[in-house]
Amino acid sequence: MKGKVGYMKKAKIIFDKDFVVGEVDKRIAGSFIEHLGRVVYDGIYEPSHKTADELGFRKDVQREIKELGVTLLRYPGGNFVSGYDWKDGIGPRDKRPVKKNLAWNVIETNQVGTDEFAEYVKKMDIELAMAVNLGTGTPKEAGELVDYCNTKSGTYWSDLRRKNGYKDPHNIKLWYLGNEMDGPWQICRLTPEEYARKATETAKIMKWMDPDIELVVCGSCTPEIGMETYAEWDRIVLDHTYEHIDYISLHRYYSYDPSRQMFYPNKDELGDIPHFFTDLDNYIHTILSVADYIKGKKRTDKEIYISFDEWGVISSTSAQPGGVKQEFNYSTFSLLDAVIYGGILCTFLNRADRVKIACQSLLVNEGGMLSTEVNGKVIRQVTFYPFMHVAKYAKGVALKAVTDVPKLMTKNYGEESAIRTAGVYNKDTGEINIFMINCSLEDDIEVEIDLRSFGKVVSKEHILLYNEDYKIYNSFENPKSIAPIKVDLKPTDGGKVNIILKKHSWNVLRFTTE
Repeated sequence: MKGKVGYMKKAKIIFDKDFVVGEVDKRIAGSFIEHLGRVVYDGIYEPSHKTADELGFRKDVQREIKELGVTLLRYPGGNFVSGYDWKDGIGPRDKRPVKKNLAWNVIETNQVGTDEFAEYVKKMDIELAMAVNLGTGTPKEAGELVDYCNTKSGTYWSDLRRKNGYKDPHNIKLWYLGNEMDGPWQICRLTPEEYARKATETAKIMKWMDPDIELVVCGSCTPEIGMETYAEWDRIVLDHTYEHIDYISLHRYYSYDPSRQMFYPNKDELGDIPHFFTDLDNYIHTILSVADYIKGKKRTDKEIYISFDEWGVISSTSAQPGGVKQEFNYSTFSLLDAVIYGGILCTFLNRADRVKIACQSLLVNEGGMLSTEVNGKVIRQVTFYPFMHVAKYAKGVALKAVTDVPKLMTKNYGEESAIRTAGVYNKDTGEINIFMINCSLEDDIEVEIDLRSFGKVVSKEHILLYNEDYKIYNSFENPKSIAPIKVDLKPTDGGKVNIILKKHSWNVLRFTTE
């Protein structure tokens, strides 16, 4: 709603150095690569491109990924992995089988596989997280993949890796036990009891193969109405697997275009955006409550953490699961999408005690923060920037904010907070970095930020991502239509500072202590 003429809404936000949520894990800045559309082929991999390296990967895309600050990449899926035989993607490329990608109903050439991708992320100093096939795959095959990747030598599979030209093991430490196994669209979908047993036996074999790895079990992949196993799936799966795994995975995509229907009916509209972050926080809270119930039931001190290994905005994307043949290119994201990205990232930071891993989906082209032309250039979608800022500045401990902020009336969910924020304090550098979005499409808000508990605080900079038109986006014709700018940040007065939070904007407020 519009405010009164001449009246600006006000908010107050307090961050206290002693009100700590938890340490921010650097893997919160993860992303996701799947064999889908132009994510791999003609995305990160294009041997004919002028910047291609010796393996066929585009160096111009690699430079942008490093600038983005991605710390972890999940691979190779996604729905794709539930029908994927990892052995098809190793060995001489001219001898690899060409098969149908059942998840997305396209041809898979297998020119990019485990070894190439492991080498790719190694060059960029990014951690690789590998998913195993628990759809058509078996526990034995998952154990063999761990052997191939992590055993130095002396076994059939490790020696085969060496024969294929990779003398040193890939040393992959984070592994996913399948993907969205509760989804009706998934290849060889399982009941919670079936999946729990299969995941348990797979986990045992994989950890016998390498005791140092960490395992992520599939949780409910959406809280949408229609997912009848939601939460009950997590209870059953964790009850069986608790002693064998370290994380439970969650997925969540948002769309404010009601004509863009997901697998389950979508009623969300533009006016519902402020609710997205409440929904996300409720989702996290529900699954953690289930995990803690199982912890209590088993009378154990072990705590299960969350890997939020697929998240994004899909108002402008086209991928529909379920083996439907589709044409994929790249997704165009607006300033409003970037604001939602910022709110999602703030939600993760505010649960840094338990949300340790998060993977934006997908990295390039379909759903991507980067878009590529075939034999052409790469551009940054506007969603690139909030992710980059969090990857760069969210280092240290997340702080619990005490807030008094205006409310917005949503279309379908009642009143929600107009502002979403998160703060991170780096004790080593003395930096305080505050991330903030204004969900309102109409009103600026005057915000008082109170940092008195930190003693003398010096203002460094205010990074602002804003345009009057929230539909603005970057394109190949105008790749810099919108990018962050730096605006004046007033000096603090007694540990306080006031700013004007522009409507539909993403903000990074940077301070240092003396």
